[in-house]
Amino acid sequence: MSVSFSDQVRVLWKTAIHVVVWSVWLVHNQWIFDGKAMDFRSALSLVWRAVSDANRLGIWCMRNCVDDLLILRRFDLCGRPVRAPVIRSVIWSPPAPSWIKVNTDGTALSSPSVGGCGGVFRNRKAFVNGCFAVPLGQVFAFEAELLAASMAINFVW
Repeated sequence: MSVSFSDQVRVLWKTAIHVVVWSVWLVHNQWIFDGKAMDFRSALSLVWRAVSDANRLGIWCMRNCVDDLLILRRFDLCGRPVRAPVIRSVIWSPPAPSWIKVNTDGTALSSPSVGGCGGVFRNRKAFVNGCFAVPLGQVFAFEAELLAASMAINFVW
C-alpha cells in the first residue's frame, strides 16, 4: 500500500531528513576539526527547531485526515487544514404516508480498490425499518454506488 502525505507533512518530513543529515555532518566536522562533541539532545533540538521553523514559514496545507493530524501532533505542530468547500445544509424530508425511504451509499478507496456499499430504510417518522452493509471487493466508486442502489431495489422487491 502506498502512503500519500499532504504537502505540509511531506515538506516537514523532508526538512527533518535534511536537518538530520546536516546535523550528522556538522557534528562529525566539529569533532574532527575543533575537537568538540555535540550531545544527542542538542542535535535533536536542532532538528525540532528546523522543522518548527519550516512549518511556521510554509504555506502548505494538510489533508483533513487523521494520519496527517497524528504526524503533526508527533512533531508538536499545528496543522493547516484545507479550507472546506461550500457547506450546504441538507434536511431529510419524510416520505409520504405508507411509503418507506431508502438512503444508499457506495465507496471505494481508489480506482479500483476495495469498496463497499450500504443503505438505510426509514419510515415517515424516521424510524429505521432495516439496513444493509456489503463488502464488495475490487470495484470502482461508481460501481459501488450503482450496486448500493441495485441492492436496495432487490431488498425491496
